[in-house]
Amino acid sequence: MTAPAELTDIQWCVLDLLLRAKNKGVPRVNRMELLRSSSVLDGVKVKLVFAALGMCNGDYVELHGQHDFEITAAGEQLFLARYAKPTSVADIVIALPDRSREVLQ
Repeated sequence: MTAPAELTDIQWCVLDLLLRAKNKGVPRVNRMELLRSSSVLDGVKVKLVFAALGMCNGDYVELHGQHDFEITAAGEQLFLARYAKPTSVADIVIALPDRSREVLQ
């Protein structure tokens, strides 16, 4: 597990995205949808997915199946302790599974 002070900026972004998705009513973010998103630069998409995959070995992100990421209670607590709430900027990046388009509107 990575200590909170050792999280990289991209790892904080992963927690931000996952918490924002959860707050929008969709607890899981599908990595394949994220990779297909046209609103994010390809390099950023790859970094987000690889960071999330790496975080699945710790306490902050859980991987469901092969593609769906979910923030854990520990990840949510950690993020809220540092930033108080997720950003609305995350809405541009989030690729929510299933009814994603309706949820964001």
